[in-house]
Amino acid sequence: MADTVKVPARLTRAGEIHTRAEVPEGDADDRRVTLTFSSETPVLRMFGFEVLGHGEGEVDMVRLASGKAPLLTDHRHSIDAQVGVVESAKIEGTEGRATVRFGKSARASEILARVRDGEVSGVSVGYEILSLARVGEKDGEPILRAKWRPFEITLCPVPADATVGVGRDGSPEGREIHLKIEGSDMPKDTIDTTPAPETGTRDKAPAQPAPTYDPKAERARVKEIRALGRKFKVEDDKVDAALEGDTSVAAFQRQILDDMGSTEAEATRSKNAAIGLTDKETRSFSLLKAVRFLANPTDKRAREEAAFEIEASEAAQDQLGRDAKGLLVPSDVLTHQAFGRSQNVSTPTKGGNLVAKDYLEGSFIGLLRKRAALTRLGVRTLTGLDGNVAIPRQIGGGTAYWLGEGGAPTESDLDFNLLNMTPHTLGAAVPITRRAMIQATPDMESLVRDDLIRVMALEIDRVGLNGDASGDAPNGLLDVGGINTVDFAAAGQPTYGEVVDMESEIAADDADVEGMKYTFGATMRGHLKQTVKFDGTAETIFKDGMTDGYESVVSNQAPTNGMILGNWMDYIIAMWSGLDLTVDTATLAASGGIHLRAFQDVDFGVRHVESFCYGRNV
Repeated sequence: MADTVKVPARLTRAGEIHTRAEVPEGDADDRRVTLTFSSETPVLRMFGFEVLGHGEGEVDMVRLASGKAPLLTDHRHSIDAQVGVVESAKIEGTEGRATVRFGKSARASEILARVRDGEVSGVSVGYEILSLARVGEKDGEPILRAKWRPFEITLCPVPADATVGVGRDGSPEGREIHLKIEGSDMPKDTIDTTPAPETGTRDKAPAQPAPTYDPKAERARVKEIRALGRKFKVEDDKVDAALEGDTSVAAFQRQILDDMGSTEAEATRSKNAAIGLTDKETRSFSLLKAVRFLANPTDKRAREEAAFEIEASEAAQDQLGRDAKGLLVPSDVLTHQAFGRSQNVSTPTKGGNLVAKDYLEGSFIGLLRKRAALTRLGVRTLTGLDGNVAIPRQIGGGTAYWLGEGGAPTESDLDFNLLNMTPHTLGAAVPITRRAMIQATPDMESLVRDDLIRVMALEIDRVGLNGDASGDAPNGLLDVGGINTVDFAAAGQPTYGEVVDMESEIAADDADVEGMKYTFGATMRGHLKQTVKFDGTAETIFKDGMTDGYESVVSNQAPTNGMILGNWMDYIIAMWSGLDLTVDTATLAASGGIHLRAFQDVDFGVRHVESFCYGRNV
């Protein structure tokens, strides 16, 4: 074993409450509870079996015994989570013991009452390791005895143990600890888990058996989680937290699934796919300069003017590991969100000459989101991708059984499959006249970019909802088999009962959530605004932007005569890095104009088909 190991900045361990805090006679206001917060039970960590030393000089009690250490709930480091203080703490034999005093806040009084009732009995201590010494071996793993410093005591539903609570605070990367090898001045550990002799008379709950650890199974868990982390490019600190905690492989897969569409994950992907342009460089990237160069690649002046755009394109191609058909717009430019600022360029001598260049800001993703109905519905958009995507999704769960005396439940597994997403190339063509192409004004730059984005956004939105007959197009939502359906008796004229049936179909699959939304076209909205829910009433199906109590997004991209209800967070738009630009000089050659062609790789995916219902006319 190496002479150094990496340990988390903070760890936790289980303890136990000794009493239910009976109120002493004549002292109805006593709010004290005694407990054990530590022992020398060996705990399997990533670096081996950890034993907390309780000998002389092995525990730094300065913080915990100060009378000011916090009594928390659930290891949350906030004022609201503090329900008392650690009044006193000491080491007795091979145990750490403490008396805690609950505060008088409503929250503290509630927790104290639950402790007295025996409802809350879980105790955990937060601590940091000061040094480690190797003192033996067990099951092929080294035994490391720790000098340590406790700093908090927490009440929690399930006591933190060897696999819980690592890295809740402090540096998630931990730090290096230099080991003392056998023969150190620390006492040898015999791995004796027999409870220490009682040193006084007190009520004590029955000792809980130490957890049984299977080193082989633990190594398999570690290997699988690391493999998943590499495959799905999970941040190192999240992988480390899962490895140090009790996170199962199935739980880690669920975490990946939930994190992939988050804002933080998207920002990380975009950053990884970026080429490192500064804000000023991003704003300076000019589509028109790129177009003029692509239209005349042998023109020396056009090449010189587009030198920055060419250099940025080459860097983006190197980053993505693929060649562009023309010029590749880097993801730095596509994800820039500062488009549309109002700037005064009317007077060149007052800054207009400088502002014009500063105005040329790219925001392909930003404008795409504003235009597309799907993104207004709240779908997850994955950007900055650079390879095929395989998202794990759970398709089966555990099973509960009623058992007779002595019976054992049948083991059941969590089943997963993969939501595979691969790039499908969307191409769009925007005509640019000769005069427009030679212009260098911010307004013309904005016009070209906006027209390009509008064309691509509407097509992505249309196919994302409806699919397309082309075999080259990705499957849209309505192409996915297994989504719920409700058939309307009359084309484009659902009754209130049929609208409610759509919600019921999703609810029957336990997939309904408060944030579900409808989408339908303007004609459907007109029908719903004029159709009452029940005869003899004035309340219509659609009112104030709501249908059957759910927000509604009206878009003529929605299927004709149909409507869709769903939890749109379960729908994913994947967009791969880079916008590939080429120029067609032949189509408008007679007039000296060109066609700007742009290519973007896109795919769509549904996490759970049960989250959607399509109301349709058959």
